[in-house]
Order: sequence, then C-alpha cells, then structure tokens
Amino acid sequence: MGSYKNVGTIVGALLLTMLVAGPIENFVLMGPVVAAPGFLVNAAAHATSVSLAVMLSFGLCLASIAIAAVSYPLFRLQAPMLALWFFALTLAGVATSLIENMTMMSMLSLSQSFVAANGASPELYEGLRGMVGKARNWAHYTNLLVSGATILVLFGLLFRARLVPRLLAGFGMVGALLQLYSVGRPFFGAEVLFPLLMPLGLAYLATSVWLLWKGFAEPPSSAPSHAPLGARR
Repeated sequence: MGSYKNVGTIVGALLLTMLVAGPIENFVLMGPVVAAPGFLVNAAAHATSVSLAVMLSFGLCLASIAIAAVSYPLFRLQAPMLALWFFALTLAGVATSLIENMTMMSMLSLSQSFVAANGASPELYEGLRGMVGKARNWAHYTNLLVSGATILVLFGLLFRARLVPRLLAGFGMVGALLQLYSVGRPFFGAEVLFPLLMPLGLAYLATSVWLLWKGFAEPPSSAPSHAPLGARR
C-alpha cells in the first residue's frame, strides 16, 4: 500500500483533481443550462454539456472512492471509528451524486421533449419544469450536505492523527462547518451564502498542495517512512 508519504501524495493529487473538476461541472458545464430563461429552454441546446457534466460527476465519484480506499488502512490505525465514518459517508456521497445525475438527465429529457413539442401544452411543461427543477435542486443540496460532512470527518481525521499541520486541519474543519451552514440554509427557506464557501476552497487547495509536497506525516510511534503500511501491526 505504500508509505505514509506516498499515500498522502495520492490523496493530495485526487483532492486537487476534485477541487478543479467540481467547479467545471457546476459552473462551466451546468451554468449555461440553468441560466435564464431556465433549463426547460436551455438544456436541449446544451445536451453535450449536460452529458459531460454527468460523466464528470461519475469521475468525481470514482476519485472519492479512491481516496477512501487508499487512505482507509492508514486512517484505521489512527482513528478507527472516524475512519469508518469517513468510508461510510463517502459511499453515501456517491449515492447522492448518482441521484443528482439522474435528475440532471431528467432535465435534459424534459427539455428535449419541450423543444420537440414546439410550444404545445405549455401549462403541462411548466408544471413538469417546476417538479424536475426542484428535484434536481434538492438532490444537489443534499449531495453538498453529505459531501460537507465527509470533508468535515476527513479534516477531523487529519487533525486527530496529526497527518498534516493541525492549524491546516483545523482551518479545514472550520471551512467544512461554514459550508454545511451555507448549503443547509435552503432547507429552511434561505439562500446559499457563497462567500462562506470560500474558506473550504482555500483549505482544500492548501491541503492538496501540502500533501503533494509532504505527504502524510509519520506518527511519532510508527515505523520508518519507507516501511509499507501493510507491514504494520
């Protein structure tokens, strides 16, 4: 399985990939789809963008599974219960992502049907637009909540095990809490506060760069860094 440094480098590379790919999916690919006058009109004209966003989401799911798989043996040595929570939340995040992907494809199918109808039955399509659009929004917010909880546990693991500087891990925990508060607001009728998402983005970037540079720090009582994790007892 490799040394602490090697595992940390892999995790850092995957985190950085997810940090770059996430905004591309949500803003570059899906941005024109949900812009005015709305997905009912736009999605059919941006069918390739919707499909690419779904494929990119699948890739992000695989990256998150890879992070959990490669880091679980190490995390289990340091904090077994938190490691189990991290793995479980990762799988839950994959499930919510898949649900969101289905709603995105439903948006595309409804838009294509609307365009093919050439303006027929506008009341019917307006009603369906509200249902499908809200389904996608709630799936999206739910996925963000699960992702935020997963990130909070991840930074908690890094903090507890001192695998990265505690100041960095603590900053990540604060960023994750702010993200959870911000994306949880729509469930109570309020809007997302996008400035509150910035600290988590900075923490993600700083942690990714640190791990690419240093990898995970060796615990004081562990074997030398060149010893494979699989050899520990």
